[in-house]
Amino acid sequence: AYDLAMVARLVLSSALAGVVAALCGIGGGMVMGPLLLELGVPPQVQTASMAATLFVTSTTTALFFVVQGTAPPGYAFFLAASTGVGAIFGVSLMAWAIRRSGRPSLAVLLLAGVIGVSLFVMTAVGGTEVSGAVARHESMGFRPVCGD
Repeated sequence: AYDLAMVARLVLSSALAGVVAALCGIGGGMVMGPLLLELGVPPQVQTASMAATLFVTSTTTALFFVVQGTAPPGYAFFLAASTGVGAIFGVSLMAWAIRRSGRPSLAVLLLAGVIGVSLFVMTAVGGTEVSGAVARHESMGFRPVCGD
């Protein structure tokens, strides 16, 4: 049962997730996925919601880069088609696994695994970049957004 307080919490959490995702350069699903589960949204609904959100944000971002001229249209289309095929395969595989096991918690475990791997990779890449910058005596301060 949803009440006004829960809806307000969801709206505020969604706005915060968008800000955190934009600042960190990660998908909002990494922030919103666990939050929706915390609010009691069933795993299947949470997964579908994150897939829809990912589709909208990635499509608009790709279109932005194509229109801006920083991504070649053919390359962007190829990656979009490949990603679409992968997404359809992934959703089908997850639906099959849930039906076979009868455990919707598989979606939650997969989400936890993706977040865990992302945490490890982002930490490793960030640490490597920082240590390289320190070794080269580069400034790690703010840089201009549009170039040097």
